[in-house]
Amino acid sequence: MTFRRSRSSALILLGMIACVLVHVLLPWEGLNWGARLLLIGYVAVEWPRIAINARVMVGLALAMTAWAAMAGVGDTTRVVTASLDTGAFFATFFANQFFLREAARTSKLVSRCSAFFVNQRPGRRYALLTLGGYLFGVILNIGVLSLLGIMIKQRNSLASAGGNAEIRDIRERRMVLALLRGFSVTPLASPLSISLAVLLTALPELHWTSVLPLGMAAALIVLGLGWLQDRLNAPLHLVHLVPPHQPTRDVAALLGVTGLVLLVFFTALAIEILLGIPLSRAMLVSTPLVGLGWLGRQYVDWGARKGSRLVARRVVRKAAETFPNYRTEIAILSSAGFIGTLFSALVPPEVLGSVIATPFLPPMVLPALAMLAVVVPALAGINPIVSATILASALHSAPHLPIPMETLALGLIAGWSMSINSSTLTASAMLLGEMVGKPARTIVLGWNGRFTLVCFVVLGGWLAALTVVMG
Repeated sequence: MTFRRSRSSALILLGMIACVLVHVLLPWEGLNWGARLLLIGYVAVEWPRIAINARVMVGLALAMTAWAAMAGVGDTTRVVTASLDTGAFFATFFANQFFLREAARTSKLVSRCSAFFVNQRPGRRYALLTLGGYLFGVILNIGVLSLLGIMIKQRNSLASAGGNAEIRDIRERRMVLALLRGFSVTPLASPLSISLAVLLTALPELHWTSVLPLGMAAALIVLGLGWLQDRLNAPLHLVHLVPPHQPTRDVAALLGVTGLVLLVFFTALAIEILLGIPLSRAMLVSTPLVGLGWLGRQYVDWGARKGSRLVARRVVRKAAETFPNYRTEIAILSSAGFIGTLFSALVPPEVLGSVIATPFLPPMVLPALAMLAVVVPALAGINPIVSATILASALHSAPHLPIPMETLALGLIAGWSMSINSSTLTASAMLLGEMVGKPARTIVLGWNGRFTLVCFVVLGGWLAALTVVMG
């Protein structure tokens, strides 16, 4: 019974993905209705196994729908269907990463590159692991923590540290922090991130060309501060005790992974230019295209016909195993998109405008407050996508903003990045803690707490200066 239910939910999710992808290329209202109904069907089938926080989100979405119906907000049906469309888009954007993750799972290129990141001298290892956390985070999302976290655990043995437990513990801390910080900037600097998709969907007046470059600049600030802190805190008194080490040299593997990330982006960019659709929608098409092409490359020795059959069989089999496990993330993401869209229709724009443009606060501090509005709920266990979606939808509804929209949007995704660095209740913190046998609190607050505070202050100041310059 469990296997049959898992297979059914996987087929439902595949059907929803197909409806959303085809609708990107062939706008037809019937496909929208298919995606809406299949999303509801997936959540219904998986409901008994969905986590409590996701159930709360779905319950809130239903309560807001009832409120909208009773309040008679405009065309309630149109508002609810538009909210379902946003939810289906977010769910598809997340589920689509399966195609890249599955190809990466058995890729020799990924294995070589991860070994290259870990098997280095301390200073270079930190920089490369940070880069690896970002690059693999683009392709694998949170899966990068499992991939590189396992390698960190395997290669950081007591024997490799010359029998010195202090060296092993310090090495573990530095490598874990490098990985966490590198992964934490993917909301800021990844064209494939759900954070960028959230902002471009909730704020259609924004274009990726005005947000992504600024996000990359903010990511460089975060990574630069991390590298500086690592260098300042390096235990120089132990250098003479570290055993001689021959680092791995495999720049070709690094270039290969970088090329794959760029291929997904430039494929989406070509689709955007040729078909005139937003980049976030174009990503829905480019991600499975590149993922399936990458997977097909692994079967090239079998010939075109047999290789294609093997790829198709593997995708269907692994989707049946994997898609049911997305239940909680899909429920949270789709509910957040639904709630954000519905929220912007329910709350009067003049109320939002008066809150955002309050005379009691200088406009230049608003981006830092936007960061705080994402970080604080995350500390209490509220996923950043929920806060960011609702706040971005509120910004879209506000009639007048006292500062450029770009800096407020950047404040939201910077808060997302800081949440990954600071919240003990994020999946990333808990996963890393489990891998290295440390409490999540030790990693994000004990090891990374001071760094996060410094980052918040520096980013807040940078955003304030950016607000003045762009305003």
